[in-house]
Amino acid sequence: MRHGSRKWLVLLAVSAFVALCIVANLIFGVKREYSPRPWAKPLPCVQTVIAYAALAENPTAKNVLLLGDAAKEYRELFARAGLECVEGAGDAAVDIVFVAGQRLVRETRAAKKRLNKDGLWAEYVNARDMPLSVFRKLLSAVPGQCVHLWMPGEMDWLVTGRAESAKPTLDGMFGLFSREEGFPDLVSAKCDSLPILFASFVGNRKDVMPAFKGQDLTRMVRPEYFVTSVVPQLDWMELDDVDSDIRDSALHEMRSMQVVRRMLLMGVVQAENGEEEASVESWAKVALRSPCDTMLVERLDRLSINAQAFLKLGKVAMAARCYDTMAQITPNDPMPVYNYGVCMRQLGENEVANLAFKRAEELSKAKQP
Repeated sequence: MRHGSRKWLVLLAVSAFVALCIVANLIFGVKREYSPRPWAKPLPCVQTVIAYAALAENPTAKNVLLLGDAAKEYRELFARAGLECVEGAGDAAVDIVFVAGQRLVRETRAAKKRLNKDGLWAEYVNARDMPLSVFRKLLSAVPGQCVHLWMPGEMDWLVTGRAESAKPTLDGMFGLFSREEGFPDLVSAKCDSLPILFASFVGNRKDVMPAFKGQDLTRMVRPEYFVTSVVPQLDWMELDDVDSDIRDSALHEMRSMQVVRRMLLMGVVQAENGEEEASVESWAKVALRSPCDTMLVERLDRLSINAQAFLKLGKVAMAARCYDTMAQITPNDPMPVYNYGVCMRQLGENEVANLAFKRAEELSKAKQP
């Protein structure tokens, strides 16, 4: 009787342990499945370029599956571009899976199964405080043989993956800029041409992976780690569907914009090394050649926000410095010149302020038609 009791106790203990494991997996396993990357809302112009970079790689797409708690932020952009936006569970095939924010691993797996054979996986990457090891793992997990990295923002990136055989056409990419409802979004983002869009293209996975070699993978990612000095090839697209003159002109301008982006990143490195004058000079050259580059727009926006914050704290001299830097980068913009004058007047430098106001007025008149 005693032996039988022990047997039942052992069986009861094993059953309880199994049940506890199942419950723990249900409770804690779901939490572990969530993506650790929080949502960081990019500037509107950066968001637009992120969406249209995905469309450039699949310009014939008819629908897009929005995956992740932040993907809904892109719903209107995709809808105005003419795509049907799909959310939630299902089994219908889709042309694009667009990922942004937190989601369950099992949802990600299900979405990969729904992707058309020639469909595109497009994943927004919040690269802020992201270790190299995490980014390398992310790159390795992107489905498809043709994996690309885009950098619309300094820390707001896009990684895409699709079948090697699914080459997007240059003519299809041009067609993105003739979509009646979507074009205003591109104009608002000051991205009204394919070359401006392609300033953000970095390269394929083979271009990017060497950046991890010899690196301390606990270091945080930086955009300049992955942008090579050599402009990436564009042989992953079909180029023979447009007139040769148009094709050659477009490719030349696209490469030109990518060279300008490298100059902008050189300015970022110079600024981080304390070479303030050199960095401002680099950004001023970028502003002359590509004033709508989204990274440049980000930089100027950051300076403006900092200036406003300094003014609220009563640090007028620091605010003046921000406006002065903006005026050096974009010398034909009256706004930072005028605001610099306001700061100078508050600091008692009336003569300098009057000169700034006069210059701002001249620039404003020059802008008028």
